Amino acid sequence: MGERESRKRFGASIRGLRRKKGFSQEQVSAGLCTAQELSYFEKGERTAPNLLQDALQERLGVGAEDYEHYLDYPEYEHWEARQGILHFITWDEPGRAAGLLEAYRAKYPGCSGDCSKVTERLERQFYLAMLALIRGREGAKREELYGILEEAIRLTVPTLWREPLGDMVLSIKELNLILEAEHCREDGGEEGHYREILAYIESSGLDGIGMAKIYPKAVWFLWNFLCGRGTRPMGRAQDQEGEASGSCVSGLRVSGLQASGLLVSCNRAIEILRNASRMYYLWELLGMRRMLLEQQMEVLLEQGEGRKADALQPMYRESGDWIWALESAYAEFGVPRETFEYCYLYVEKGVFCISDVVRIRRKMLGLSVAELSSGICTERTLRRLENRQSTSQRAIVEAFFERLGLSTEMTRTELVTESPEARQLMERLRDCINDYREEDAARLYAQVRELVPAELKTNQQVLLHKEANLRQIGRKLEGRECYETVRDILEITMPYESFLKEGEKYLTYEEQSCIQTMMMGMEKDGEEFLTSMERFEEMYRPFEEKKLVETVNIMYEYVMRNVGSEWGNMGEYDRSDKYNRIIAEVCLRTRRMNAIERALYGRCWNYGERRQKGILCSNLLDEKMELERCLLFSRMDKQKHSEQFYQKKLKEKWGG
Repeated sequence: MGERESRKRFGASIRGLRRKKGFSQEQVSAGLCTAQELSYFEKGERTAPNLLQDALQERLGVGAEDYEHYLDYPEYEHWEARQGILHFITWDEPGRAAGLLEAYRAKYPGCSGDCSKVTERLERQFYLAMLALIRGREGAKREELYGILEEAIRLTVPTLWREPLGDMVLSIKELNLILEAEHCREDGGEEGHYREILAYIESSGLDGIGMAKIYPKAVWFLWNFLCGRGTRPMGRAQDQEGEASGSCVSGLRVSGLQASGLLVSCNRAIEILRNASRMYYLWELLGMRRMLLEQQMEVLLEQGEGRKADALQPMYRESGDWIWALESAYAEFGVPRETFEYCYLYVEKGVFCISDVVRIRRKMLGLSVAELSSGICTERTLRRLENRQSTSQRAIVEAFFERLGLSTEMTRTELVTESPEARQLMERLRDCINDYREEDAARLYAQVRELVPAELKTNQQVLLHKEANLRQIGRKLEGRECYETVRDILEITMPYESFLKEGEKYLTYEEQSCIQTMMMGMEKDGEEFLTSMERFEEMYRPFEEKKLVETVNIMYEYVMRNVGSEWGNMGEYDRSDKYNRIIAEVCLRTRRMNAIERALYGRCWNYGERRQKGILCSNLLDEKMELERCLLFSRMDKQKHSEQFYQKKLKEKWGG
């Protein structure tokens, strides 16, 4: 496609999004660049720096978590430096994070305060956002934190509170910093500001994941303010003795009108989290809901409305049950139950170094340097690229990628398309397939095919694989026929034998998904199945060792959950539990709900098998309690099939 074409595609994308949302160039560019510069970017006449591209897209609501990004090695090393800081904050190791942040400050311009360029302002904003989190965990006072956060937000929103938020275009990161700064102001800020932020979020048109990342936090911060806790220094634990779980101040009452409105917002926030399979501030909000329900029930009983009070009891008990499930899991895995950080807003997932991808993929496919570079560039150019000694022109990289069976898009989702509608339909299609809703899935699949250029090999692979999945859920494609069909689909972009060989691997998300489907049709005790398991372990071991699992957690949960389950079936219980533990802890740390109950169940199943076979268990588990906890997590996550499964298991073994 080339750099010029890439520039035009980026410009067309942001212009289309801006116009669809009804924003002016002045609104989108404010605090980032001039409206004239944005016009140049939209026309494809100039290239925006990567950090500015990201900032503009974030303001326009682009933040999908299933992207694959390919970066030149300097950009990749920049990403790695950020990721290390984010990892150690998320894992509650502020000392290690502080050391990495200081090294980051020394290396990248702008972090120290020289912000004459937009990229330097964005670097400084990241630095200050991380500094506030670290200093908060170290016990810094409110005044210090407010100063850090106020500077951070003013770098890109200089007119904050001098004009209505509704007249601005703000990213989730900017809204988060506004909330954090307000939270650290004297007396906890202003109620009007919190309500203005909530109103802005309500009207912003964010997708489900975007809403989950910011709306629940805004509701929780407003509640803290109204309860007189708004002056709590950011990042400090709220586990003071005598407080109810997740509550604000035991026994505190707000006015009836306030309580009613807060309960509506609280319930909405919880449903947003459940729909998105996220847990940001979920423990806190469940405690808030119990307090509000308690107050409402007391008022109703005082008014002689006992029946109405009784009607609130199921929600009250449910909140308590979910709090127990969360608290027990957080305690067991050593994870703070309070949402104390916002690193999830900054983790860029699915990021790969172009140099590494080219080198690994070339060797995996059995190509020599001469074969890959032939007709594209000199062998020396390819060697220097692979060894991270130089970058190459975009056209050369694209030619390499095409020869290696990869998409030439350097930032892509599973489908290469300019249609936001196609991506949204694909998300719904995945949900329908997972829920075995065959008719709905078939209808969505037909709509997707109309919107996607099918001449691209990677798109062909995705569409044909989804078609195979549809036939699977309709029981029209099973066993060996499924294996052969999906193997042909995989080999549109790579020979299957390249995966089975020893050595480093790079596979796209879709290629990994194809092999997972193929494994369903393999003999479970055959050499091919065992080799496939080991190859996936080899692929993901570097992510485990480099503390990067959270950057690939979508595929890690999908692939390694299945690998771990199969090791358990083979009697390799410790090996299986290793993956169960990694998945459960990463989900809890990053506040993702998706795979927790399956990881907990896998561990419980392994324990039961050990016990039946008389194998000594290092940790004693209460199997009934474990199944009850799995049931509660599946219910929180709206996983109907899983919920029914656990209900059946409990009834079979304990009659309830």
